[in-house]
Amino acid sequence: MKNRTQTAFLLSVFTVIFAVANTVSAQPGAFKAVEANDVGVVMAADFAVKTQAANAKTIVTLNRIVKASDQEPKLGARNFKLCLDASVKGTKMFAQAIVTMDQYSNLKLTSWAKSSCGNGASGGMATGGYKPLEKGHAGAGLAADFAVKEQSKVLKTPVDLLSIVKAEMDEGTGKKIGAGTFRLCLIASGKGVGPGSQAIVSMDQYSNLKLISWTPSKCVETDGDYEQVDKAFTVGVDMAADFAVSEHSKDTGVPHKLVKILKSEEKGMFSLNYRICMKVAEEGKTQTIQAIVTRDQYSNHKLVSWEHSTCGK
Repeated sequence: MKNRTQTAFLLSVFTVIFAVANTVSAQPGAFKAVEANDVGVVMAADFAVKTQAANAKTIVTLNRIVKASDQEPKLGARNFKLCLDASVKGTKMFAQAIVTMDQYSNLKLTSWAKSSCGNGASGGMATGGYKPLEKGHAGAGLAADFAVKEQSKVLKTPVDLLSIVKAEMDEGTGKKIGAGTFRLCLIASGKGVGPGSQAIVSMDQYSNLKLISWTPSKCVETDGDYEQVDKAFTVGVDMAADFAVSEHSKDTGVPHKLVKILKSEEKGMFSLNYRICMKVAEEGKTQTIQAIVTRDQYSNHKLVSWEHSTCGK
């Protein structure tokens, strides 16, 4: 009887010790600084911005990751504390976001708060920052095509790339040669796709691509202003205007005829975006129309918008 009592007592002691040990080991560790171009950090930052935009029902864009920290991973799960340079409705701010990621890479935004965490920080990512790419950069084109293809799968509907307005790349420090992250400002069309989109695409050293995020963005509107087309280069405008009229006629089933181009502007980097103000005849009536037409590097045209306007005044 005495032996049984001693055995029971020892078992209870071991049980308590084991429980305490488990409790101690389960306690999260302190946050430790990690590189801002860590793939997990990039995923978490873009998820935080996208989720906050949905929660606040407004446009939130990520400008840069100022700094990031992480707790000791547990079975592959991570807990990120991020200092983000973001814009809300075009107004810049610093925000501190806490994002958890489980062992299956499922993300959850735990908190988002305005913060002074970025005060005094230098511009660009702390690990290199995004830098503009030259016009016609092959990698940016591949990344854009890949992003559109992946977003088509997400939305379960076709998404077409109309043009790449701006492309940047962060090669960062600590990354393997050939690896990097693309930040793309795209004009795309498709159900559920806005006029402007920002896509973040990562590329490893073997050129494997991964779409990190796709979010609505005003990057198209803020990427410089349209400039008046030089009179020596109006051939492209004429082609774009004819295409717009022809395409709108097909879409509506009503014949339209171009009467006169009143004003033409253009902008773009990897492809041209034309904004054309013109007089168009429709069923015996002449109306003023403003159309936006994109032309990619292969001279493929796309009618982005067609609207009645007072642009000719």
